Amino acid sequence: MKITVIGASGNVGSCAAFNITAHRLADELVLIDTPRQDMVSLHTLDLNTAATGLDMLVRTGNYEDMEGSDIVILAAGSARVFASRLEVLPENLPIIRDIAGKVREFCPDAVVITATNPVCPLNYAMYLVTNLDRRKAIGYSANDSIRFRMRLAQALGVKSSQVEASVIGEHGDSQVSLFSSVRVNGKPVSIDEDTKQKIRQQVPDGQKVLEELRVKTGRTAAWTTAIGLAAVVRAIVENTGEMIPCSVVLDGEYGCHGLSMAVPSVLGSGGVREIQEWELAPDEQEELKRSIDILRPAMQYVEKSLSES
Repeated sequence: MKITVIGASGNVGSCAAFNITAHRLADELVLIDTPRQDMVSLHTLDLNTAATGLDMLVRTGNYEDMEGSDIVILAAGSARVFASRLEVLPENLPIIRDIAGKVREFCPDAVVITATNPVCPLNYAMYLVTNLDRRKAIGYSANDSIRFRMRLAQALGVKSSQVEASVIGEHGDSQVSLFSSVRVNGKPVSIDEDTKQKIRQQVPDGQKVLEELRVKTGRTAAWTTAIGLAAVVRAIVENTGEMIPCSVVLDGEYGCHGLSMAVPSVLGSGGVREIQEWELAPDEQEELKRSIDILRPAMQYVEKSLSES
């Protein structure tokens, strides 16, 4: 199993590389970040030492070293802070377009996991440029579901390990928290409207706090992302069939075509094995429609920009 991390010097890329190493999810891990080669070299030295006894090779590479990769994790992007994830699209789209060309050249059969924001339109761009099977183009969006579970556990006064819950739609402000999906110890739980509203409000409030701290510290929510990315990678590597919400290019599912958004995704060898179409509550259907309406212009921007480049 060969995995490549692009943008490996940054918070998300380096934390993801550490988690992949700690869980020995690869035989060979290639770290790429051309603008910050010294930082990547330092991470490589440290991770190789940390991997002592795991019989795993970590090495610094260039794009040609991606050749033969089974999985590519894309964590490269602008370091600037924007008010919303969608605002960074014009700045990050050229970066993803160029990297997608390298993927197409050196490892066209890889599963590509895009963690760069805005995830949904950039995953769509990755799919269009590489001409990947859509089930091999995965946008990482699981942080939303992780935070949803955390907030539910706090509100219900239970352990987070007891809670199952998912978020679909945009990986952004219009995300849809599926209260109809909530299970505690495997059993459905009814959430009162007051609690629902409080949890929904925690989405923009929490994002605001994260962005303010990012401006002050230069860090992102990299540990959360690294935990989630490792879970996605494990599901693919070990062919577990685990359901993890991911942004996937849709072809009729949820009434959508030519659009990538978070949906319940069963993961295994080769990427997404199945997209589950769940029955949604009426209010969730309305929220999802709103999220789709927000995402469509971003997808159209991607299509137009790529056609002109």
